[in-house]
Amino acid sequence: MAFDPHKFHQMLVTDTCSVWNLMSSRRLFHAACSANVYFCITPMVLFECLFKPRKLITPEKSELINRLKQARKNDAFPIHACDIDDLAEISRGAPKGLGSGELSCIAVAYRIMTFGVMTDEKRARRYAEKQLSLKVETTPRLYGWLHFQGYLSDADHSEVIAEHERYENRPLSEYFQSAYRSALQQRLYEK
Repeated sequence: MAFDPHKFHQMLVTDTCSVWNLMSSRRLFHAACSANVYFCITPMVLFECLFKPRKLITPEKSELINRLKQARKNDAFPIHACDIDDLAEISRGAPKGLGSGELSCIAVAYRIMTFGVMTDEKRARRYAEKQLSLKVETTPRLYGWLHFQGYLSDADHSEVIAEHERYENRPLSEYFQSAYRSALQQRLYEK
């Protein structure tokens, strides 16, 4: 994962997978908040995270849900409405298989060009960047940027990954490792 750790868009409409990836590590989420990264969500993402019926809720998923509820009580992840016309326009050109949460986030960012989209879904990223010229960020890019900026230390690295792996079925560990290495390399070049 090559990226410029100097740059990170700090106002983000965050999709469901990215919310869970943020909630999967308390240290990562707190570091992002300390760095003044603003995460908002759409009503559809809120529904997918907290209200969508699930066949099975594991203790890990229950913990993530509780973390999100607590974060929302602390004014994180405010809701930003998605206009139905914007959603229809975005959906027409979108690749098949994108979820309604991802589409609603892209639609909000498309309407409010000062916001970027935070998604860890490859098709959503490609569509938002290439077709719509939106600013797109990922949880691993955030992780690397936080290390580069000093909001996370080298001592945090293994703890963040271990906690993330505990709570996520499809962990982003290899991408976190890559972003971490990129941030360290860039810091070395600048010394």
